[in-house]
Amino acid sequence: MSIAPKDRVGRARDGRQAALRRSLARFRREENGSLVIFSLMLLVAMLFTAGLAVDFMRYESTRSQLQNTMDRAVLAAASLNQSQDAEEVVRDYFLKAGLGDYLGPIQIEEDISSGTAAYRKVKAVAGATLDPIFLPIMEKVVRPRKWAVREGHSEDANNLLANQVDFTKMPVFAASTAEEGISDLEISLVVDVSGSMGWGSSSGNSKIYELREAAKDFAYNMQCNPNQDRGSGAACEVQHGKVSISIVPYSEQVAAGPVLLGQYNVTNEHNSSFCVDFTSDDFATTSMQNFVKDPAIITPAPQDILERTGHFDPWNNYNYSPGSWTCRNESWRWIKPFMDDLGEVYSAINALSAGGNTSIDLGMKWGTALLDPGSQQVVTNLTNTPVASGSTEMVIDPVFDGRPYAYDQDYNMKAIILMTDGVNTDQHYLKDTYRSGPSIVWHYKKANGDFGDTEIYSIYNDDYKKYRWVKPNGYYYDYNWHSNPYVGSDGAEAYQMTYQEVWSKFTTKWFDRFAPNPVSEHGNATKNARLADICTAAKEQDILVYTIGFEVGEGSEEEAVMRSCASTYNHFFLADGMNLADTFGAIASSINQLRLTE
Repeated sequence: MSIAPKDRVGRARDGRQAALRRSLARFRREENGSLVIFSLMLLVAMLFTAGLAVDFMRYESTRSQLQNTMDRAVLAAASLNQSQDAEEVVRDYFLKAGLGDYLGPIQIEEDISSGTAAYRKVKAVAGATLDPIFLPIMEKVVRPRKWAVREGHSEDANNLLANQVDFTKMPVFAASTAEEGISDLEISLVVDVSGSMGWGSSSGNSKIYELREAAKDFAYNMQCNPNQDRGSGAACEVQHGKVSISIVPYSEQVAAGPVLLGQYNVTNEHNSSFCVDFTSDDFATTSMQNFVKDPAIITPAPQDILERTGHFDPWNNYNYSPGSWTCRNESWRWIKPFMDDLGEVYSAINALSAGGNTSIDLGMKWGTALLDPGSQQVVTNLTNTPVASGSTEMVIDPVFDGRPYAYDQDYNMKAIILMTDGVNTDQHYLKDTYRSGPSIVWHYKKANGDFGDTEIYSIYNDDYKKYRWVKPNGYYYDYNWHSNPYVGSDGAEAYQMTYQEVWSKFTTKWFDRFAPNPVSEHGNATKNARLADICTAAKEQDILVYTIGFEVGEGSEEEAVMRSCASTYNHFFLADGMNLADTFGAIASSINQLRLTE
């Protein structure tokens, strides 16, 4: 190993290397000036962002002006009250806004088949191009640099972003569509006329009074003038034949009336009243089409025949004459289908009274059936049925021939307003054995055909195979069992009554004293389930269901049942005597807004 000293050249080289290392180390440790560079970078970014903001503010201002003008123009042009040409209305709006050069194509759709516009749709577009000030600078920043093109790749793929983005132009577009259509409206007004409706309300008036006033206000808004109050004297604006109202009063039963019920296949035990007893399956559908009479079918299938409600009194005591019928037969209770004359609607509403149990499910069933297209033949028949012999007035105005329309009919809307002041209560019906035919009751009759001077009835007891002789007031003639019906002094035999005759003469409680109970009932749980089924069926057909709980307790069973029936949470209303009219008014406003779409 050499220990000779390094020459001068070597020492100089080593010195330079050491100095370089010290300089690099000092450079790494030095921090002066670093924030200046970062600040310059931030300043450039801020200037760049501010410049872009100016361009985009100009863009948004132009877009907003175009869109706002477009929206106003098409709304005005689509209005059915607009007397000027729709396309000219749109052009006029843009010209007055100084934007006429930017307006593009205008499309107009109209339905004037009825002589006046029932529907109008206006669609228009507009566009402009802005020259940005700062955005082109992005070309120098964002456009990618070229890189080597690999073998097998296209040169065009090199600058894909540059080819897709043009930073020198800012296109602005606006488009808008407005439509307005007057729907043919079919309404079922299903109202509670049970006994509790005769009680006082929070207003101091009876519930039935408040219902009559509110319902008339509703009818006025729907069939005359949606923007005025009843009694204002304003001219009616609603076109004849556009809005039908069917009134369905319900208590324990729904009385269809002889004319309407006559359109259906119904059992013929009697013709004293006009109600039917539905099965649970009937509540799963809105239709009653299979029950509608077909002249071509002489004998309908059993499943296509409705069971007429027995004409009987389950309420009065045994020593009273019958009169509180399950199916009450006052004419004001009869369904009034498809009314258009406001005076007739008012008369039907004014006649409403109160009495009986509550069957919300039956009211809802009939209300939906009158909106279902399966009732078209019924309505057609009644538009050709005079209200009286020789009259030129029809049961239903011929303008409604062909109603109710199909569910998918254009410009058509169906709505139910279902109102109650309580829960479903018992619905009585006769057991099958006691509906018709020979009864177990005999009535003594003189040989000359007259009934005996002494009213004696003989009732057969199947357990003892003997008869009890009883008086009309429900007391025993004697307390013995007899092998035969009572026979008068003239020796004439007793007359066997039919069950229809028994129920026209006696209450079921009279009969029940001497024989098995002939009556059964559908209770609250069954009827709530049926109501839920028919409400679901209606909503599945897009029928609007509005429900009103009139002076029912908040959080009560009544509220829960009615709220569940409504189309949505917001289609249910709690009301009292002080605001029932406002509630009906809110529903009328809601329907009219939906009927007149923009």
